[in-house]
Amino acid sequence: MSDGSLKKRTWFFLFLLVWCMQMLTAVYFCCQKQGFHEDEFYTYYSTARTNGLLIEDGAWMERDAYFNEFVVLEGQGFQYGLVKMVQSWDVHPPVYYWVFHTVCSFFPGQFSKWFGLGINLAAFGLSLFLLYALSVKVTGGSEKRSLLVCLFYGFTPAAMSGVVFIRMYALLTVFVYLCAILHVDAVNKREKKSAPGTGRPDKLSFGTFLLPLMIVTYLGFLTQYYYFIFLFFMAFAFCVYLLWRDRNLWNCIRYGASLAAAFISAYLTYPSCLGQMFRGQRGAQAAGNFFDLSNTMPRIAFFWELMDEYVFGKMLFPLLLLLLLLILTAYGIRKRKHYAGVREGKEEEKWPGLFADIREGWKNNVVWWMLFVAVTGYFLAVSKTALLLGNTSIRYQLPVYGMAVLLLFEAVWGIGKGFLTGRKTVLYAVSAALGLFISLSGLFAGRVVFLYPEAAGRFAFAREKAEQGVPVICLYDAGQNWCIWDCADEFFAYDRIYFVSQSDTEPIADAVIADSGELVVYLYNTAEKEAQLQRILDSNPKLSGYELQYREKYCDVYYFYE
Repeated sequence: MSDGSLKKRTWFFLFLLVWCMQMLTAVYFCCQKQGFHEDEFYTYYSTARTNGLLIEDGAWMERDAYFNEFVVLEGQGFQYGLVKMVQSWDVHPPVYYWVFHTVCSFFPGQFSKWFGLGINLAAFGLSLFLLYALSVKVTGGSEKRSLLVCLFYGFTPAAMSGVVFIRMYALLTVFVYLCAILHVDAVNKREKKSAPGTGRPDKLSFGTFLLPLMIVTYLGFLTQYYYFIFLFFMAFAFCVYLLWRDRNLWNCIRYGASLAAAFISAYLTYPSCLGQMFRGQRGAQAAGNFFDLSNTMPRIAFFWELMDEYVFGKMLFPLLLLLLLLILTAYGIRKRKHYAGVREGKEEEKWPGLFADIREGWKNNVVWWMLFVAVTGYFLAVSKTALLLGNTSIRYQLPVYGMAVLLLFEAVWGIGKGFLTGRKTVLYAVSAALGLFISLSGLFAGRVVFLYPEAAGRFAFAREKAEQGVPVICLYDAGQNWCIWDCADEFFAYDRIYFVSQSDTEPIADAVIADSGELVVYLYNTAEKEAQLQRILDSNPKLSGYELQYREKYCDVYYFYE
């Protein structure tokens, strides 16, 4: 075995050790997850829907009637047509929901966070391998720098948050990485052949590039429409490269035709996609945000701060400042050496300038610039169109966070290695220590999102009152029935729940409620909160008061007593 092969295997073994530690860390945070985001409940509901969550005003709903809408029942598994139809009523494509429905179909009648977390863990583990492979291709075969990228990114709060959020974004990340790898690999292979601009372009390989890209595009687009945004900017950069290198349109035409075939196939599979992208609720909202120039800088600043905090540990500005200083210093050193050569008669007097250096950098590292265009374009476009939902909005940029780390590390390394000739080991050690410090500090600071540790106390309260047989009332907003998903796991604890609309304030005419000495009341957000609370008191002469137990996102939970 050659020394080079042995070194590659050694570094890959080290990557596997890091990968195992990151997977164990991800499992740990999965175990810490106590509650659910309302969109996560929708993942279960929209893939296991039985009859539809039909709320009857002024009536009791048995636990099974509610619970069965969130689980795949015996004999109702593998109904992909139903899943596709339900998604056509919403704003998302169906591939992720098909995968989720498949997993749930193997466990009929059961509800568990591990159904969704298992999918995410698999996607996270695969995405780390893909990020490593992409890094090797972008760094020119450097396993060391690729390991540093994965070591840093895989422990970030953003990466862990993507694992514990039971939606399609972890799977989307896999397809985005595959898209990037295919394009970078195609460029690297062409660069190893004839020089650019010869006018004799090699055809883009159908078997190793166009066909795999069509498959990835078909699946990625039908997983989340944000895939299209990344592909758009990647395709733009790739076509610019093809035209610059080959000065021939033929490869661009074949490339575009292949992507068109993938999108046509996606449309034939899921015709609702165009309406959801451009005419549906989210499509119209996204278009409005995109063309509203007044919100551009606030939105970019919002998502920039999220990336700074959850990926770079609030160190992004110092890192970029370091990069700028390295660039200016390297530029100054080169300029000084140039004019020293002029004085010695070894150089022409004219200095090419900074922009000439940038153009030279494009020629020397095309794949870095191509990836930079795709990641930057995605970040800016998603910043303009995504929902602003506090720290939970990190999900929208999750697919490019790892590549952002790769781009920054490679930029700093490309400039900084010139200052540490003979001391590269020091640079590796400092980079690894700094990266681990930033990412692990974020984990210990509690920056992992979507865990909802406060839910444990809520479940304990629900189980206690359910065991005591205390009746439960849900005062819901008739115009927003879907909000009751936010408390689905708490409702599972009770044998039955009395649903009543907040449309009036008349006392509730039910014998069980009128005769009970205790009540648990879920009161959804309303401007007439006091009137609704008085309504409960008027419905039962035994009750003398109430206490607010806790607040949820869409409702407050009260305990009424004698």
